[in-house]
Amino acid sequence: MSRKLPFLSTILATTVISGSLIPVTTNAGYSNKNYSKSFYGDTVKLGDGGVKTFGTFSNGELKKVGVIISEDALNGLPQNCGVDAPTPGAQWLICQSKEGENKGKMNDTMVITLDMPKKVVKELGIKKLDLSWLPYGHAPEGVWDKPQFDIHFPFMKPTGGKDSSKYYAPKTSSDQLPEGYIVLPGSGFPWDTDALQSHSHAASPGDSPEFKGGEFLGNFLYLSYEGKAIGYEAYVSKKLLDSKDYYIQNLKSPKVSYGSDKAPTKLVISYLPSEEAYEVSLENYIKVEKK
Repeated sequence: MSRKLPFLSTILATTVISGSLIPVTTNAGYSNKNYSKSFYGDTVKLGDGGVKTFGTFSNGELKKVGVIISEDALNGLPQNCGVDAPTPGAQWLICQSKEGENKGKMNDTMVITLDMPKKVVKELGIKKLDLSWLPYGHAPEGVWDKPQFDIHFPFMKPTGGKDSSKYYAPKTSSDQLPEGYIVLPGSGFPWDTDALQSHSHAASPGDSPEFKGGEFLGNFLYLSYEGKAIGYEAYVSKKLLDSKDYYIQNLKSPKVSYGSDKAPTKLVISYLPSEEAYEVSLENYIKVEKK
């Protein structure tokens, strides 16, 4: 693994959000032989800071897509959906606590929906992201029950639905998922945002240290509904962000996709000191057959 270094020619600007600053990287990496440019969505409040989507192109080709989370966004996050209001603009999509209870529960989920940059929408077939904050993590217990952010990258088509019987049937064909990935039993969740409807999750337990008693830092999953892979999801441990360390996961690719003709081959989670922010990105896209 190697740390990510900022471009030497990065130009920084800042945007004020509720009295805090979130740096914005504009254009970077230009030379006669190489031209790299990033496009950004609007900055949305998260905790005491903000979050925004981005997509980076090099020589006109998509290289990475993801979110930038300001460092101060990790402060002021709600902890108990029965007592704490969500961040303005967000919603408690899953809340199992009764009003007045002193502690939240595993699977409690606050969600913010973010618009992708228009150029990314055209290239990738993903229009909106759902960024979730889970103060007590989610099932399965002992695996992902730690504070985390989950970032959903759903395709515009196909999407999820409202029928829980379709979380697992028909079975999602193996050619839509990378080698080793399976739709996890009991992984279906009710969901209802402008980006995504209810769905289940496919992961690769054999490639995931946390399934073997190891530490959970991050992971990459596929979303599934009615026999189709309908997008991606990146899991990000808050402990990793607090440490300002990095995480790199090389990704296997499916043979076909119903939602996009591209698939990422790397998940990168890193801290950007010059921007006082964290970057979560899906990178190094390759072509796949689109059905």
